[in-house]
Amino acid sequence: MLLDIRDGIRNSKWLKYILVGIICVPFVFFGVSSYLGGGGHGYAAKVNGTEIPLRSYENAYNQVRGRLAQTFGGSLPEGLDLQPIASGQAMDTVIRQEVLRQATENNGFAIGDDALAQELISNEAFAVDGVFDKDRYTLQLQSMGVSASEFEDQFRGDLLLRQFQNSVVSTGFALKDESAQLESLRSQMRSASYITLDVQARADTIEVTDDEVTQHYDANLTAFNNPEKVKVEYIELNIDDVKDTVEYTDEDISGYFEQNKTQWVAPEKRVASHILLAIDRDASDSDVEDKLKEANDLFARIGAGESLASLAPDASDDPGSADNGGSLGEFGRGIMVPEFEEMAFSMGEGDVSEPIRSDFGFHIIQLDKIIGERGQSFEEVKDEVKDQYLTQQAQSEYYSVTELLSNSSFENSDSLQPASDESGLELQTSDWIDSNLTDGLGAYPRVLAAALSDDVLNNGANSEVIEVGENHAIVLRTIEHAPAAPKPIDEVREDIVSRVQNEKATEALQSLADDVITELEGGADAATVASNNEAEFVETAALARTDAETDRAIVQRLFTMPKPEIGSSTYAKVTDSSGNIAVIDFSGVAESEAAEGGTPAPASVQAPAVAEFNAMISAIEEDADIERNEAVLSQSAYQ
Repeated sequence: MLLDIRDGIRNSKWLKYILVGIICVPFVFFGVSSYLGGGGHGYAAKVNGTEIPLRSYENAYNQVRGRLAQTFGGSLPEGLDLQPIASGQAMDTVIRQEVLRQATENNGFAIGDDALAQELISNEAFAVDGVFDKDRYTLQLQSMGVSASEFEDQFRGDLLLRQFQNSVVSTGFALKDESAQLESLRSQMRSASYITLDVQARADTIEVTDDEVTQHYDANLTAFNNPEKVKVEYIELNIDDVKDTVEYTDEDISGYFEQNKTQWVAPEKRVASHILLAIDRDASDSDVEDKLKEANDLFARIGAGESLASLAPDASDDPGSADNGGSLGEFGRGIMVPEFEEMAFSMGEGDVSEPIRSDFGFHIIQLDKIIGERGQSFEEVKDEVKDQYLTQQAQSEYYSVTELLSNSSFENSDSLQPASDESGLELQTSDWIDSNLTDGLGAYPRVLAAALSDDVLNNGANSEVIEVGENHAIVLRTIEHAPAAPKPIDEVREDIVSRVQNEKATEALQSLADDVITELEGGADAATVASNNEAEFVETAALARTDAETDRAIVQRLFTMPKPEIGSSTYAKVTDSSGNIAVIDFSGVAESEAAEGGTPAPASVQAPAVAEFNAMISAIEEDADIERNEAVLSQSAYQ
């Protein structure tokens, strides 16, 4: 039926005029971006009747896929089924975000524009040499495939969540007995040794027959699939390309600056020097007191007439400023740690602060100069002014070309050549695109979704104009298609051999680990047992829950084992993070000494509060009316 309608439109001028009029309505009421968002399912899910945009789901999906790619060294293994992994995670993420958004809104939390801007400016991810850099910010967002408005909405939501969580956690408390018990458990030390059975070493000794290869291949065909893939013809429109065609004069740029000069204001800055006396974060109270006394002595010497600049080279632990008399140069807000910034921006010129503490240690700050807020000159911001002017001029042209592409690709549904001719944009041909691709066109889930949609794939039609980023659009048609299919057995033989070897080795060593435990329970010497089985024996000192030198899986398993009777051990086996099998000998608990009547460690107080917060959110989510759009989850483009 759609094809009949399309043919009727092509042959009727009046129908074309009517259709163009209908198309204009969404532009008038909702803007170009809403129109370009494409058709499809409209929303990803609903939470208490509020729709979650499909775009939010796609962004979450793309981020999950990117994280998976990083896990596998930059690219996803061919044949990896993304449907249950990425789609489910992405859907759960956007639903929980919406649940939390509604919870924060219902509880009266808010993040103002000024607070949001300050958090963005102070974010190290967008800084160059410690200072917020707009170009880096733009590039980071482009790499994530989100617009500035989308990212800032998401970032505002993250800040609201943090504010909401802090409001619960910071008011948490624990009774004295609970605090003591929690602190005792948190600081508990356990004495253990372990034997490690090397799976790879055993695997290398195992022969795998051709029959075993064939059997494993036949039983796991989907694990060796080449994913469904397409090649497309496409036209790409990016506002940067439009900007390159904008004609301008120097007078245009300077005139734009004069009309909008209030946008370019250099914020207030400080010039300061300091002496830093560094302290480890886990320093004892006595070490902190000694360091504070040293800082107070230095402060007294400065008060008696010695200069901070003369003391800094020998006294300061900051290698970047000590040899320069402690000078830190000029800086604005959001650069220094909060304690330092608060003090520096509250002082008068020439003032020297008493010692203040930050995560780095104690600082003695001398404010050398105050640089007030001032309007920036045209020469200082000429490049930025030019870029903003060209972007503004290109915006209307971008929308005009987008509309032209949309109309032409629809009216000439069997070819993109007319749209290319009318727009002057190049008609390009892609390489193969599949769900494992994370760069080029593969970086945009909407492209693959459109290429595999029924109308484009099976009816040979052009796609709608797809908005893949801010001021970045693509229209395409599918020219080649390869369905998902198993790779030939010879292509994956080495992988299968490795899998079978590993499975056999793991099974054999799991059984051997049981035998080792039996020997140890019978009184055998652990080192001797390890040697007899060509295994590694490690005898540790008492381990803490936070031990970073021992394999994390071993530490976690150790702290779930039952406490042994005095003079005996308990044993357990665990697969470590390298896939090897470890047998743990847990020989006893060594309680750490806690100061009687002292203040409970923050972790001891916050642990119950964090658990309460998580339980509260889970309860809110369970009570919410959640509707998942199953059509989105099952869409073939996300497989």
